[in-house]
Amino acid sequence: MTLALTATMGTVLAQSPAHASAPTAVRTAASANVSVDAQAVNPYAGTSKWRLMSTASDVDGDGTIDGISIRRKSANVCSVRVTMGTRVAGTKDLYTSWGNPCVYHGDAPIDPVKGSEISILTGMGAHTAWHSIVTWRNGRLVLERSPIRPQWTVDSTVMVQEGVRRTRNANGEIRLVHTGVTRGNGNRWGGQAETYAYRNGKWVISARKQVVLSDAAASRVGGWHVRYLPRFNR
Repeated sequence: MTLALTATMGTVLAQSPAHASAPTAVRTAASANVSVDAQAVNPYAGTSKWRLMSTASDVDGDGTIDGISIRRKSANVCSVRVTMGTRVAGTKDLYTSWGNPCVYHGDAPIDPVKGSEISILTGMGAHTAWHSIVTWRNGRLVLERSPIRPQWTVDSTVMVQEGVRRTRNANGEIRLVHTGVTRGNGNRWGGQAETYAYRNGKWVISARKQVVLSDAAASRVGGWHVRYLPRFNR
């Protein structure tokens, strides 16, 4: 797998998302929409009613805590809502044709702009996970796309490893490295690593190289490698 071969992926306060308590499920009446509420057993999954996921995040970067809620609006729409104080600051509908699990993955600073980005699992294959990243820009919630497609993809199987790592270059500038490799003969894996830079409000490809990895190195590729985000889905 190279990054083109796959369905390629996709300032916090002292109380970071990693240390926040489990999300609070908003009590709702039993819904007739069984397909929308099918994942209600997962406390991080959206239902047909708004469900609070985090109260320990600074989405807009102003130094105060914001609230994050999600709901599974329909079979192919997952909605994200951010509250600031007592007001609803913004909502964003995320569209997907990949099953729409609508699961809150987490939130963390990803790009160089102040504030946390919100990661939502909006697609799930047999093992491939598609994430939609939502961020706060100019007073509203917007989709933060990968340089290749709207969503970001991670994967981990005995034959495929794909992941995203947040790092910094020699000048201290934030970069994302997206690596995808497949198992070859013996214990060698081959594929491609792309480096993304954040320029003019979006991620762009700044470098690309072929990689050959051992089993041990490949096993560390899959998933998200961003502080405060779980490596894989909740």
